[in-house]
Amino acid sequence: MSGVQIIDTVVLSGDQVAGWLRRWRADYLPGARDRGMRAERVWRTWTAPDTVAVRILWALPDSGSFFAARAASGRDPRVAEFWARTDEIALDRDRQVLEPVDFDAEGGAA
Repeated sequence: MSGVQIIDTVVLSGDQVAGWLRRWRADYLPGARDRGMRAERVWRTWTAPDTVAVRILWALPDSGSFFAARAASGRDPRVAEFWARTDEIALDRDRQVLEPVDFDAEGGAA
C-alpha cells in the first residue's frame, strides 16, 4: 500500500443517512474526484439503534497530492457549503489522514 489514505467518518441519525449519501454523491464526490481524490470504499456502521457512522475511504497517490487537494478544496466554496450543511445534521464528524510507514526503513514492526 502506498500513497495517502483518508478516512472520513460522519455520524448521523439513521433517518438522515440516505439523504446525506445522495448529497455527498451529487455535491461533494464530483469535486473531490476533480481534486484527485478517489473514493475506494464507503461503509455504513450502526453505532446505536438510531445512529449510523458513514465511513469513506479515500486514496491519493502521495502527500503532495493530498496537500494540493486540500488547497483546492479551500478555494471551492461548494466544499465549505457541503460541510456546513453536513454539520447541521451530523452528530459527529472526523477525518484521519494516513500515510503508510515503510517497515524496513523504520526498523521493522514494533
